[in-house]
Amino acid sequence: MSKKHRGRIQAQGGGTEKSQSWSQDDPLTKKQGLSLLKSLWNSLTKKEKELRKKPYEDAQRYIENVNGGIDAVKKKTFRNRKTKDVRIDIEVLAGSAFLLLLGIFVYFMLFN
Repeated sequence: MSKKHRGRIQAQGGGTEKSQSWSQDDPLTKKQGLSLLKSLWNSLTKKEKELRKKPYEDAQRYIENVNGGIDAVKKKTFRNRKTKDVRIDIEVLAGSAFLLLLGIFVYFMLFN
C-alpha cells in the first residue's frame, strides 16, 4: 500500500537527472524537505552546482517560506534563466509537505 505523503526534489537539465524522493505516512516537515534538498545538492558535481546555484537558493527559500504546508499536487520549478533547461524541481505528488512540526500536530488532530 502506498504512503499518504509522496514527492521528490530533482536536479534536471543539461544532462543531469538526479533526485531525492519521499514516501511516508506523515507529512514531510520543512526540516526534512531542506535535508532532502541538501542531499540532492551534495550529490551534484561541481559543474552541476555552478549551473544550479541560484535555483538551489530559490528552492531553499521557497521551502523555508511556505506557510501552512503545500498540498498535492503541486509542482514548482526553479530555473537557471541563462540556460534552456537547467533547473531544480519540487514535486508534491500526494498528501502534504513542508509543514512545521506544530502544523503536523494540528493536521493529525483535525484529520485523524
